[in-house]
Amino acid sequence: MNRKQAIIHSAIKANIINETLTAIGIMDLNGLEKTVNNAYAAFPENFFHTFAVKANALINVLKPLREYGMGAEVASPGELMIAREAGFSAKDIIFDSPAKTMADLRACIKHNISLNIDNLQELERIDQIIEEFPETKSVIGFRVNPQIGSGQIASTSTATATSKFGFALADGDNRQQLINIYNERPWLKSIHTHTGSQGCELELMANGVKVITDLAEEINTFIGHQQIIRLDIGGGLPVNFSSEDVTPSFQDYADTLKAAVPIIFTNKYQVKTEFG
Repeated sequence: MNRKQAIIHSAIKANIINETLTAIGIMDLNGLEKTVNNAYAAFPENFFHTFAVKANALINVLKPLREYGMGAEVASPGELMIAREAGFSAKDIIFDSPAKTMADLRACIKHNISLNIDNLQELERIDQIIEEFPETKSVIGFRVNPQIGSGQIASTSTATATSKFGFALADGDNRQQLINIYNERPWLKSIHTHTGSQGCELELMANGVKVITDLAEEINTFIGHQQIIRLDIGGGLPVNFSSEDVTPSFQDYADTLKAAVPIIFTNKYQVKTEFG
């Protein structure tokens, strides 16, 4: 009997599962804590790990995740509300919705919640809101589509040439346009990409991280000082659908990233992850 079966067996013996109960969710909190510890053990201290709330939006799951040291990545006003209810502080939340309203943007900037801009329309809106809250502590970045290609599951690949998410880096003169955008806005201090998960190989994900790291270096050099201080890496690990074995591991991902982008394993940048 494996661990999962033993937990379910215990629930049956305790009469939690019976003929009147049609559905139940069981969370192995010891296993969850071990997973968080494995993530932190695999990466150096300049990495901070957030949990993608969409992966499990139950407050009683998010509370222990916060206690274990995770931040929260949210993609809607509802997820933001749930994260705050679970006790996450503003500095440990990142808002990543691809379709933010003026109210969403204003709430984040007013309350010092970090966010990533998805498109030029959002940028125009934030230009207005920043004038209202020039002292905000919100760390604001741009979501960049590195256009590195598709993983094995096309429907969950977010870094293809035609993906609707983020600013398409390789289209037209977008790269120079983005450099100019950062140069004109000293409050842009982060850069974000979501390179995919599940069907995306570690090497593909690492390539996406390398693209935005090289871009951050280029922008900082163009500006003349290190304006970008944070790299935000979206996407969870690929999923092993063939067995119960958890593979690849966080250490596998860390080793792949270190080989492809060694600079992020120094203290030059804060690196924020968004594992689900």
